[in-house]
Amino acid sequence: MKSRTMTGLVAAVAVVAGTAGCSAVAVTQKAAGESAETVVQALSHVSDEASKAGSAEISATMAGPATGGKAVTMKGLYSWGDGGLAMETTMPAEDAQMTHLVKDGGTVTVRLVNGSYYYGVDPIESGPYAGKSWLKVEASAIVGEKGAAGMAQGQGDPTAGLKGLKYAKDTAWVGVETVNGKNTKHYRASIPAAKMGATADMPKSLGLSGDVVMDVWLDEKGAPARLNQVMGETSISVDFLSFGGTKTVEVPPAADVADMTAILKEQKEGKAA
Repeated sequence: MKSRTMTGLVAAVAVVAGTAGCSAVAVTQKAAGESAETVVQALSHVSDEASKAGSAEISATMAGPATGGKAVTMKGLYSWGDGGLAMETTMPAEDAQMTHLVKDGGTVTVRLVNGSYYYGVDPIESGPYAGKSWLKVEASAIVGEKGAAGMAQGQGDPTAGLKGLKYAKDTAWVGVETVNGKNTKHYRASIPAAKMGATADMPKSLGLSGDVVMDVWLDEKGAPARLNQVMGETSISVDFLSFGGTKTVEVPPAADVADMTAILKEQKEGKAA
């Protein structure tokens, strides 16, 4: 059971860490003849405005080596700020490779709070974790110590990487498209992964490198409606369903939690059975 559980956690963590670790890109309307420098300045301004929202409800999909090439989806709320980064999302158990822990093809609840990920599953029936219904993994085991420290400071949210936009090597106007019923303007930019600011360690922890190619769809209010990112063999797509709003993310009761951090570290080091 240990090996199967860890495989699922790796897949589940990959998508939530990947979404948090890469950037969400918003851009202003690009008029004909507008210079790349002007667009980059506008991008930087909009990034600050998006970050001020403090929270965002998103739907995201990630696929790449970290997920075994399978598209893994999640939906929920991220919040950030002085209280640090927190989130509560749901994922299909099949996507998280955790169907053996959730009956009837249900979903897995994923929480990030106080620097740890928690995965809500059906109560484990036997073994050393019998009765436990939450699996815990410390964020540092996934994104490294620097990444975890950044998360504690409220960094690594879906908009944090926007600060890297000032390093965009090129920008391009793609066209006008409809996204989730909204009229949007589609832009594209490329940013060196090493210039992703406080979130740079997160892509590294997932084995990502090279340039981040970003496609962004802006709604009529100038807010990002959709973001597609490609870094090497990894792709991440995020739909921003709304900005703002509050939700308290609770730490599960200690009696219900099985801490899997040490086992996951062993697996990452190639020591797990």
